[in-house]
Amino acid sequence: MAGAAAQAQGAGGRAPAPRPDWRGTGVVMAILPPPSSLHESRPVIVIDHDPIAGLMNEKMSMPFIAASLDLFAGLKVGDHIAFGLKDVPGALLVVTVERLPPRR
Repeated sequence: MAGAAAQAQGAGGRAPAPRPDWRGTGVVMAILPPPSSLHESRPVIVIDHDPIAGLMNEKMSMPFIAASLDLFAGLKVGDHIAFGLKDVPGALLVVTVERLPPRR
């Protein structure tokens, strides 16, 4: 039983990120730790994102609630990112973020 718990937590003792339902790319426009005007208890990231296959056909800028502030470590406004979204009740939750090389 202890082995299964250790496997579930993954490397570094953290629980693995939930598997995203959708993946997108975009540019970080804002990072808002809680509390913010957009959410009182969750971090928010505003992304100017490209179309997200199977979810949104348009390029747009919008805020997303994030699973954790840890996702934003080393990120800054203007960074080009790949991100994963999970459909949770009442929101699309950012569950993964990866910095990409700058756009040309």
